[in-house]
Amino acid sequence: MTTLGDVVRSTGFDWARWRRRQGWPIGVWVLLVVLITWYTQLIPRFGSFQVASIAKNSLPLSFLAVGQAVIVISGGIDLGLGAMLVLTNSVAAQLMHEQPLGVTLLIAVGIVLGAAVLNGSVGWVINRSRVPDIVVTLATSFIYSGLALRILPGPGGGTSAGFRYLFTGSESGSGSNFIPAIVMLIIPVIAVALFMRRSRTGLSLYATGSDPNAAYLSGVDTGRAKIIAYAVGGAMAAMAGLATVAITGSGDPRFSIGSNATLNSVAAIVLGGVALTGGVGSVVGAVAAAIIVFFLSPILSAMGIDPNSAQVVQGTLIALVMMLAGLLALRRRRAE
Repeated sequence: MTTLGDVVRSTGFDWARWRRRQGWPIGVWVLLVVLITWYTQLIPRFGSFQVASIAKNSLPLSFLAVGQAVIVISGGIDLGLGAMLVLTNSVAAQLMHEQPLGVTLLIAVGIVLGAAVLNGSVGWVINRSRVPDIVVTLATSFIYSGLALRILPGPGGGTSAGFRYLFTGSESGSGSNFIPAIVMLIIPVIAVALFMRRSRTGLSLYATGSDPNAAYLSGVDTGRAKIIAYAVGGAMAAMAGLATVAITGSGDPRFSIGSNATLNSVAAIVLGGVALTGGVGSVVGAVAAAIIVFFLSPILSAMGIDPNSAQVVQGTLIALVMMLAGLLALRRRRAE
């Protein structure tokens, strides 16, 4: 008699390997559910308004974490993604101000494509110059921030009410309709996840990040992979910038916003199971981790912890989890 085990073995699917690879991302999603459940007990009332608030306000960091995850999986790191968020936010707020929905949508598409080309050129520079990613992208972070200040010297600008509804579920940016925010998160994340796992180009990014020399000898165009990874990262950073202008209803070119967003995106991908050494990780896990990183502040506030102390607690928790992730990754590599 044929058993389920025989069927699994006949298909060649390695469940043990799948558990090793997906166990951490699944655990992060479980942790997110636990934290949300705990949060519902900390506040007097938890309903659709609170869900909508979490969903929409976590969008920028979630998009940024997906972009950073793609770049790190390919073997790089981008310290300029947060500045790209600020730049695209400033450009969108300036161009979309007092424009109808149709025009703002066309501007949004142009900004995403422009950011992909601009950040893809950063990957090209890194590939051609052989200068480490961290050095080049640190420089681009200042360039992007400077451009943002040139375009929008101070907070201002705006966008259409319809565009705000797409990301927040409300034309005013505040409401209890959480469906649009969740849809706006799911669509690009699924698209990037399928691209990474189901396309030849996406798999080439994993191969390049895992071992660039072996990937090159196997026929992978590692230079092209680097450019594509940075282009995808730029596009997702642009999505974060667009989400920000939709949530706030304006643009803000402050450098501190970009630097904090960059650091949080790196923390999110490590928490989500993406190895900083490259070649390992999932954008789906990075999304759950990004929501957790964002969600820690409301939880600590609900616990009555002083905001200054909350920053220390939040940083300590993230550091501990990142250390744990590093130890588990080391154990997994030794096992393999």
